[in-house]
Amino acid sequence: MKGRNLKLLVLFIASGIGNAALSHFVTMVAKIPLYADTMFTIAMCFTAGLLGGILTGALFSPLCFFLLVRYIHGLSSAMGVIRNIYAVCVIAEVFVVCLFYSKMKTREAAFLEKPSVNSFIGIAAQLLVLVAIDCVVISICGGIIDTTLAYLSVPKFFSPEDNFKLGLLRNNVPVLATAVLSRIPINIIDRFIAVFGGYGISLLFRKWLSPPLLKSVP
Repeated sequence: MKGRNLKLLVLFIASGIGNAALSHFVTMVAKIPLYADTMFTIAMCFTAGLLGGILTGALFSPLCFFLLVRYIHGLSSAMGVIRNIYAVCVIAEVFVVCLFYSKMKTREAAFLEKPSVNSFIGIAAQLLVLVAIDCVVISICGGIIDTTLAYLSVPKFFSPEDNFKLGLLRNNVPVLATAVLSRIPINIIDRFIAVFGGYGISLLFRKWLSPPLLKSVP
């Protein structure tokens, strides 16, 4: 049990670093207009359940993002804190993923016991539904936070959805609706990558946590 807990701690830390590193590479290095900041959190939801997702998304990842903003991007501590306000979106996502995952475990058991194209198609179909639900939930949460910060005149980072906002505002779309709708085109791609990538990573994580029993030698 102690060995498993130690492995989980390693995964929590690695996932926090993984989220920050992936987001930095995608947005700052590759200049791809995606968020790419929760794949490893989703992986921990599939691996260690609700508590694992919350510890990763609300503790280890925010810490890593704060250090990234402060020491890699060279911005103030206040900006690091502002960046982590969006962890509220991640917590909502963790609940969505964990609740949905509880309904797909039967089909997953069949897939893991006897992997095949047909069994994977069943899992993939359910993951696609999760992508759609996750996209809506995280877009609404992010839009509410973005609108609130703008109302309070809080400084914010440039985000990929900013490219879509101007067109919506020019068409007299309300500010809150603009903040939500501008996120959907990005989130549908971003959540697809995060959910399917996170699920794939979780299979590796779970294999490491529970290695197969050694066969006895006759």
